[in-house]
Amino acid sequence: MGYYVAAEYWGKGIMTEAVKQICEYVFDSRDIIRIYAEPFAHNSASCRVLEKAGFQYEGTLGSNAVKNGKVIDMKMYSLLKREA
Repeated sequence: MGYYVAAEYWGKGIMTEAVKQICEYVFDSRDIIRIYAEPFAHNSASCRVLEKAGFQYEGTLGSNAVKNGKVIDMKMYSLLKREA
């Protein structure tokens, strides 16, 4: 899962609600049991969005991406479909 919201909308809960709703839709309408996201490790706001949406932190992926010529870590989060 990936997402972006303009800075003027940060801190309003918009992205957390959007993540919750899209995950609910995907689990209800598709044969998917796991959704994952890999935010940049330094992006604490994005990590918080995932945590508030129910995602679980699984670990840090060291040297997992290159952004603006710099090698950076990413974190792994996942959300599992709940049994009915």
